[in-house]
Amino acid sequence: MAKHSDAAAEVWNLSAIEAVARIRAGSLRAEDYAAQLLERLDRYQALNLITWIDRPRLLEQARSVDRRREQGLQLGPLAGLPIIVKDNIDTVGFPTSAGTPSLKGYRPVGDAPVMQALLQAGALLFAKANMHELALGGTSSNPTFGFVKNPYDPERVPGGSSGGTAAAIAARVVPAGLGTDTAGSVRMPAAVCGIAGLRPSTARGRKAYSAQGVVPLTLRFDTIGPMARTVAEVALLDSVITGRPQPQPARLAGSRLGLPRGFYWREIDPQIEVVVERAIGRLGQAGVTFVDVDMTDMLDAAVDAFWSLSCESSQDLADFLAANHPQVSLEQVVAQVASPDVKLLIAARNEPRPAAVLARARELYDTIGNAYRRLFELNRLDALLFPTVPFPTHPIERPVQARLIRNTVPSGMLGTPGLNLPIGLTADRMPVGVELEGLPDGDAQLLGLGLALEGILGPLPAPR
Repeated sequence: MAKHSDAAAEVWNLSAIEAVARIRAGSLRAEDYAAQLLERLDRYQALNLITWIDRPRLLEQARSVDRRREQGLQLGPLAGLPIIVKDNIDTVGFPTSAGTPSLKGYRPVGDAPVMQALLQAGALLFAKANMHELALGGTSSNPTFGFVKNPYDPERVPGGSSGGTAAAIAARVVPAGLGTDTAGSVRMPAAVCGIAGLRPSTARGRKAYSAQGVVPLTLRFDTIGPMARTVAEVALLDSVITGRPQPQPARLAGSRLGLPRGFYWREIDPQIEVVVERAIGRLGQAGVTFVDVDMTDMLDAAVDAFWSLSCESSQDLADFLAANHPQVSLEQVVAQVASPDVKLLIAARNEPRPAAVLARARELYDTIGNAYRRLFELNRLDALLFPTVPFPTHPIERPVQARLIRNTVPSGMLGTPGLNLPIGLTADRMPVGVELEGLPDGDAQLLGLGLALEGILGPLPAPR
């Protein structure tokens, strides 16, 4: 196997679609591909990307794919594709620690259904990804497994809580993976690491992706989400997980995208705004019509209700432990939390909310989708577009900035699908993303629109 050669670099830069096609054609052996990605991982150990890995098992599973191809046996649509999986998603043979000390001994007896669908399609589990402890934060600064670093600038955070997945994909260690999203934990790290990430629909419990086999944060809002360097690769994973056909790029001429500037552009950093407005201009030249819409009151109410309902969720983790890992109690998990910011958030979430506040929040959860849908109908919108993260990601040593997730929180309350699309770099070479947000259960249409926008804006260059 060539080491650090142009050929190796070409392999590292393969998309998931390209890698699967080459493995299927026999021009790339799955074992060689996995081995070169492991070498890439070793070169980037300082990024603290993973929590668990079994190298011999990975290489043996890759050899099995090669043998099947040589024997002329049928290969699945993801045969030989290594994926990285956030460490709060159950995978057989590995702990599911959720990045917290007390769960290092939890070894699930089954794969999460979403993971099972990918494995049945021939994907290979590359490693478990580092994350913000208990998925309760946006930096992935994990004192137990090491602080994850952003490949575009290792002095800065990669976002969270799916920071290990996003950083590994951006660093070209793996082409694709899984994160989870409650308040932005797929879309936010995807944006600041320069990759694509999908939060599937979760409207009123109608989840396109099963939340079974995930250490919960808030079941009402939690979902697994696929992540990759491009929308096309995310669409491939989504098709395998859901069984839907892969979408075709939408027709941009005549498409109508809403711009809710009153909420999403509030306090936007000038560096981010320059890149976002440049992308809007390019899309306008491609035939997209932009419509200014006022959603400020609706979104402010949604955010308040989201945080109120999130405080009801401690029982979700207690129930998960009782059913899957009864050796550890919720009290033990909380007592052993290693992250100071997570301790503070747990305490804040446990503060009781007035019954009237909770009642209003539950009522809004049931009704806000109607107002959102009316907004789309009145303005004949195909989707909304807004900056996923309106601020540059901050240095690792700086205290947590909760506002990094300010633009991604409403989607959880609305149950809408959200797709982060990388659109460019700031003057200091940091990634910027925009979120496309559609109607509940409109995931396929949103991906088709994302494919079309990606065709205009293109992917980002690799980190230097």
